[in-house]
Amino acid sequence: MSSSKTVARSVLKGVGITLAVVLALAVALVVWIYYEITVPDDGDRIAERQGQATAQEIAVDLEPGYTDPLDAENLAQRVVDGYAPGVTVLGWEGNSGTDEGAVVEVAVRTQFGGSRSGWFDPGSTAGQSLTCWRFTVHARQHDGEASRDEIGCPDDLDGAPAPDPTPLPSLGPDAEATVLATLDDLGDDATPSDAESRLRSAFPEFVDVRADREGDELVATVGVVRSRDCVVGVRPDGEPAWRYSAFDRIQLEPGELGCDPGLYLRPITTH
Repeated sequence: MSSSKTVARSVLKGVGITLAVVLALAVALVVWIYYEITVPDDGDRIAERQGQATAQEIAVDLEPGYTDPLDAENLAQRVVDGYAPGVTVLGWEGNSGTDEGAVVEVAVRTQFGGSRSGWFDPGSTAGQSLTCWRFTVHARQHDGEASRDEIGCPDDLDGAPAPDPTPLPSLGPDAEATVLATLDDLGDDATPSDAESRLRSAFPEFVDVRADREGDELVATVGVVRSRDCVVGVRPDGEPAWRYSAFDRIQLEPGELGCDPGLYLRPITTH
């Protein structure tokens, strides 16, 4: 009999513990639901996440891709052109071709205006965030994005210098006219070698020149990879040359086709 009572007490105790755990979980769930539908999200935290996302975008944009090194000031200018306002360049140093790489430091300021509440949605408070980052860029390191580290922000952001880099080599405003005039001067039986020879003499050495023929069309391209410049000239036999520009410009990015007659002769759809 005593043994039966002991078993019964143990069963009741186990049931009681189970009920207590279930009740505690239910209370915790009610408290969590109440919190979720009554307490607005922290706007500062949202702004900070947005700032981190911007920093990652910058790291991707600064990914070198090109084999030719770039100095840090050119990279700093790229940040200014792509992200102002909201992003301030704090400083830069070095070259992506060295072991230390090119270093660019930036401040990312994010403002979040908050969101209005609705049914079962408490909305979000307004908030702001200021984070600072150091990006290190190495040429020939194709790993998706430049390395980044969060750093402390200086007390005075207004004193940051403005980059003024030497412009990257480019084709210049007369490139299209030069390409088309050169192709028009060639005869209908001109070969790709003829076109390349004439165009190379018309442009500086840093300009990449290519030509190809398919059927009755002679196609020539001149471009500067580092500045993503590209002119594609098409010269049908017996007709004036014209410029083709309907290609997807992502093909000019590192690792893609580049400035090549294939942009016209063998187009690729990338989207």
